[in-house]
Amino acid sequence: MTQKVLITGHKGFIGQHVFADWKETHGGWVTGLDRPDDVRDFSGGDYDLVIHLAAYADIRDSQENPEKYYENNVASVRPLFEWCRETNTRLLYASSSAVEEGYWGNPYAMTKWINEQMAPPNSVGMRFTTVYGPGGRGNMMYDLLKDKKATYVTNHKRDWIHVKDVCRAIRYLASSDVTGPVTIGTGESVAVKDLAKAFGQGHLPVLEDTPGERQDNVADISIMKSIGWFPTVDIFSTI
Repeated sequence: MTQKVLITGHKGFIGQHVFADWKETHGGWVTGLDRPDDVRDFSGGDYDLVIHLAAYADIRDSQENPEKYYENNVASVRPLFEWCRETNTRLLYASSSAVEEGYWGNPYAMTKWINEQMAPPNSVGMRFTTVYGPGGRGNMMYDLLKDKKATYVTNHKRDWIHVKDVCRAIRYLASSDVTGPVTIGTGESVAVKDLAKAFGQGHLPVLEDTPGERQDNVADISIMKSIGWFPTVDIFSTI
């Protein structure tokens, strides 16, 4: 029997790809919610699986607007999480690899850590690393370098995972019995400065002051490998 799937944030960067991916295989059995009020006022439905991707995701902006991030990423999702708890509906929700090291250092990571504490038993907190690909938010480093709009680089290393591989990871997790936090990345990191060089922008100045951001967010993907998933896209192949 085909699963009935609800995807929140289905018009966002990751959400639009996940929604299209599930629509291709499930057709009319997939429903999307995108407006914050729709998530905040969630009262249930006939769903077998919920994929929650509706969240603000910007460390630097969260430092300027912490209340906005708490309201949208924590307070507004309580009804959804509680309904999944009461009905034991499988829930896959977007967490972040930012939780793994010093989550108290920025409001965005803190909201994701709180999500993991409030999550129901039959759920997976998907700790994405640095997601890139078509339809990106535009202000992400990969997009800025690709579009020749970057004005600086940082000394960070990042585990860049293509959104195509994120979609595959979500499908694998949905059909597994894995629960709890799971990091989703490639298992390898690439220096931002090396990526800039590959884009022909090795001349950019280095921004040294980046408080609240991890030096290297390389993922431990042992859990994902245990269920048969592996990354397929190398970032340099997309340049």
